[in-house]
Amino acid sequence: MTPSQTVVSVEGYTRTVHHSGNQYFATAEMAEIFRSKALATVERGETELIPLLHSQGVELLLVSPSTVFAVVTIEVGRPKIG
Repeated sequence: MTPSQTVVSVEGYTRTVHHSGNQYFATAEMAEIFRSKALATVERGETELIPLLHSQGVELLLVSPSTVFAVVTIEVGRPKIG
């Protein structure tokens, strides 16, 4: 099973990190650590392997100025507006 096919049933994983066509479920704290390090790497114009602790373990994700990634809040059960 790849990270993008994983179904998360554990509470506490409130963020999805999208990177290179994969998605990883992480806690808010771990996702923010990844985002901060990734943004700092991009701002310096460097390339670096950045660790991400997620629901299935740890990944080293390659981040460079050309890397497309996103950290998204998982929202469940929000009422429809409008």
